[in-house]
Amino acid sequence: MSRNDFFVFWVVILVLPCTIQVYGQVESSEIQHTENESALYESPSGLEEAILQQTNLSGVGLTIINEDPFFRMQLQPEVNLGKIGFGLGFVVLYNPSAENDEDKIFTEDAENWDNPSSYLRTVRYVRFGHLGDSFYTRFGELDYVTIGYGFIMSGYSNHDRRGIRLNLSNDTKKYGVETVINNVSNPTVFGGRTYIRPLQKEHESAILNRLEFGGTYLTDIDPSWGNQNEDPLVALGVDVGFPIIHNRLMRVNLYDEIAFLNTKPTSDSSGMIELASGNAIGIGLSIFQALFKVEYRTFGEAYRPTIFDYTYDAAKANVPDFLGKDTDTQIDGPGRGFFSLLAWRPTPMVHLLGTFEDYNTTEPKLYIGVTESGLVDKMSFRAFYVKRNIGEPDTGYPDGIGSKDPLFFEDLFRLDEKSAFTVRIGYEAYAPIEVAVIREFRFRQVEKPDKSFGFEPIRKTTVEVGVSLKF
Repeated sequence: MSRNDFFVFWVVILVLPCTIQVYGQVESSEIQHTENESALYESPSGLEEAILQQTNLSGVGLTIINEDPFFRMQLQPEVNLGKIGFGLGFVVLYNPSAENDEDKIFTEDAENWDNPSSYLRTVRYVRFGHLGDSFYTRFGELDYVTIGYGFIMSGYSNHDRRGIRLNLSNDTKKYGVETVINNVSNPTVFGGRTYIRPLQKEHESAILNRLEFGGTYLTDIDPSWGNQNEDPLVALGVDVGFPIIHNRLMRVNLYDEIAFLNTKPTSDSSGMIELASGNAIGIGLSIFQALFKVEYRTFGEAYRPTIFDYTYDAAKANVPDFLGKDTDTQIDGPGRGFFSLLAWRPTPMVHLLGTFEDYNTTEPKLYIGVTESGLVDKMSFRAFYVKRNIGEPDTGYPDGIGSKDPLFFEDLFRLDEKSAFTVRIGYEAYAPIEVAVIREFRFRQVEKPDKSFGFEPIRKTTVEVGVSLKF
């Protein structure tokens, strides 16, 4: 199957679930679905909250990180009291073969207990409200953060650091703001978006009421991990959204976003830095328990669509990979291509999420997530996979093992520095005791000799036995 065949296959996968949902439920859903249910996936905020809902055990187990074994003990209770919720993530790894006592006790990813970030991770999250409420704030781990329509930040992760998410709006959502800080102990990525619906009036339901204008500012003050002479990365955006259908059965939105990045290395005669720019025109369809989005994106030299994505922090130290450019191919004219997203909840126990990006100046990028709990008796399953620059030369080429031009599918399923992967399978062996096996290929933060921080990939396998403490 070629790259083009895969794109066609992906489009079919995106459209088919929505078609099935419409065909099977269109006649009866007006009665069966409430306003809140139909809006579950109205926006990326619903996706973010679904992804953050995880099962974490309190108990004991064994962890192997890069072939090094550790015994583990963990206490991970979770309390939800309506709008207020919090969860602990106290995990201790013990290395019995270490020669020095100080090298025997580690954090979740075999990091030392030697900085504020290590201790902050014992608090997995504290939240007030829910995404979509007029007031929502969350301190803790952040996964799949999307700001606005996602042309600048979509699917961003702080890789188990402790950040802050804060959303504010008035009761009618006439105006509001959404913000993010990636790491309270060492903030580098932060910013947000503000929006207004200037034509909104109380007690009227005309479509023009939901005409929305927004502005985005996001920055990374350390875009190359410790390079003191480099300017911050700054992203600016303006957008407009217009709903053409908005009822209990279906919501269809058109939107357009223009964004700017200071990634171009050249400057004009006045010394002003040229800004790289891009544009995304999209349509979003929310119907029953499915959300479908497709965007046509065009952009100039040195612009990277969705620059703040899941692998951003791990990839940004390598400038060619960071820009995602194919340095062996010179393409005249602007970059262009498509972004697509499907989120679907076929049953209350199953969540599916997939995104695919493909442009003429970069290699494709894929994100897939699946969460299942209770569909099979006593079983639970969670998995996600992200891969950027699919088909570019292997990171080991030419010095190590790898090929200069790997096949699309050969590279698609290879775990390397361009990818992240997690799968968790749980089984309730004897209630309430659960056994879980977790396999991960992801990134952990490391401190470099110059005292700057970066990320490195790790391979991690965990077997744990315990109970889920949810109150």
